[in-house]
Amino acid sequence: MADHLAVTVPLSSIERIQIYVNSARRSLPQIQAETGADYILNGTLYNTRTFAPVCHLKVDGTVLCNPDYSVMGYAWDDGPDIFMDSLPDPARRDYIACTPLIVSSKPLSKLTYDSGQGGKRGRSVIGIKGDRLSLYCTRDGGSMARTPEALRDDLAAAGWDSAVMLDGGGSSSCWFRGNEMISDSDRKIHDYILVFLKKEELPMGVKTYSAKKDGSTYLSTNFRVKEFACNDGSDTVLISEELVNLLQKIRDHFGDQVIINSGYRTSTYNKQVGGATNSQHVKGTAADIVVKGATPLEVAQYAEYLQPNSGGIGVYQSFTHVDVRSSRSRWDNRSGKEIVVSGWPGYQEASVDNIPSSAHKEGVAWALENGILRGNADGDLMLSQPVTVQKLCTMMKRLAKHLGKD
Repeated sequence: MADHLAVTVPLSSIERIQIYVNSARRSLPQIQAETGADYILNGTLYNTRTFAPVCHLKVDGTVLCNPDYSVMGYAWDDGPDIFMDSLPDPARRDYIACTPLIVSSKPLSKLTYDSGQGGKRGRSVIGIKGDRLSLYCTRDGGSMARTPEALRDDLAAAGWDSAVMLDGGGSSSCWFRGNEMISDSDRKIHDYILVFLKKEELPMGVKTYSAKKDGSTYLSTNFRVKEFACNDGSDTVLISEELVNLLQKIRDHFGDQVIINSGYRTSTYNKQVGGATNSQHVKGTAADIVVKGATPLEVAQYAEYLQPNSGGIGVYQSFTHVDVRSSRSRWDNRSGKEIVVSGWPGYQEASVDNIPSSAHKEGVAWALENGILRGNADGDLMLSQPVTVQKLCTMMKRLAKHLGKD
């Protein structure tokens, strides 16, 4: 387990900073999964008995704690505008304070803190260094535990322009873009500082959905939003319309269920499963699929037929990867090692079998007219092909519906 995590984030890359009040007493991983924040750091001191903050704290315009003293802390309206300020400041939307360590590039000679904050403990700090937001966290009981004074000296030596020590000890915990450090996993912390970075513009045709609200919504004849949701349980789902169209064509062609093993992935989950840094899954433009009754190679060959000059198609032992990138990429991973290939030829567009014999012409016409016989997506009725049990069941269901017995 890491003893120390520290990051500096360009203020220009920050979309917003949020103070998350943990009323539901969730764990840090749960909060990250819920919010999708890029950086999370525990907040200010609180009373563990009443679960109420004891230092200056204002959240979304509401003052949650207003002690009868002034102190230097951090205030902001959106996030990129964060600065060290004398608190309380009624003009600001959000602010947080605890123990200031460095003000105007000068380490404070005398620090003011309660006796319970003294000694060598895990520490959490928020600060500013040049044009960057600085976040620092050490594990309680770890090799980087510091007294407040030693912490101040470390940060001053590192060139911090300003710094405020937050709650520490067992509360010291953070999540920095997939790197996590928690001093006490059983402790429920009152508030966290959440930093959200500006996101890249979504690719053309990619839409954002909520797994909770939109999960049952159909995107096409056979595919719903929840099938593309990230396997880590997060709510946000990015889905490309072009990808849905591709999968529906594959579904129609093979005439059987297409199972999406992995659709959209959050950056965190993609890293956990060893995905490529610039994975199409993170952009909502890729899916790893299994088609019932078809091999991964057969699926790749048909996908090649559908998009010969673009997209990504990869064949694995048990599934096929397809994506709708504008460039073209092909690979074979069936051996467990990725090998670049030129393509996946082999699919032959079959000639249609749509002309019945004279003895069956009337019956075929009736079945077509009443929706019992439909053929595949390529318009092939496959009149001379053997009928499988599953196809027979489908046709019987259509007949029952026609007779009003469905």
